[in-house]
Amino acid sequence: MLAFPIRTERMELIPATVKLYLLDLHDRVGLATALRADVPGEWPPEQITSEVMEEFLKLMRAGNRKVWNFYWLCRPKACAPNVLIGSGGFLANAKGVLELGYSVLPAYQKQGYATEAVRSMVEWAFSALPIDRIIAYTYPHLIASIHVLEKNGFTFTGNGPEGGTLTYELRNRSEN
Repeated sequence: MLAFPIRTERMELIPATVKLYLLDLHDRVGLATALRADVPGEWPPEQITSEVMEEFLKLMRAGNRKVWNFYWLCRPKACAPNVLIGSGGFLANAKGVLELGYSVLPAYQKQGYATEAVRSMVEWAFSALPIDRIIAYTYPHLIASIHVLEKNGFTFTGNGPEGGTLTYELRNRSEN
């Protein structure tokens, strides 16, 4: 099992907590202090709305853990100082399958950060949680997102649950 924070070649993935989400929602300076990182003015990424964070908070507070998320910090050498560049994680659906989601600030897209972070999150999930597969939904026009999934071994399995979405899946190789 990987230890926290998860360290990749260029990043640290910090587990999201109730405290960090509250800071993210209400105290940007406090979030920067808690993460020991710069928080860019354009934070959060477009897909991470306050409603999404409130829903994650609700699930985390319920006690029956169904969400595991991480803040992505670009480390010195790649970025100086540490910079909050994205986030991502998993939500357990009603069938117990993990749904992967991730988002990167536009200034850090198309530089391999999402691929690197998703790889590490998937390794963590398969080593730490009793699961046999992870699914992800995306749109056909999000070519970069599709590339992130494919580079991490996800395969296209069909249409997604929402109109116009696609489903990608990754099976636990140690389970096969």
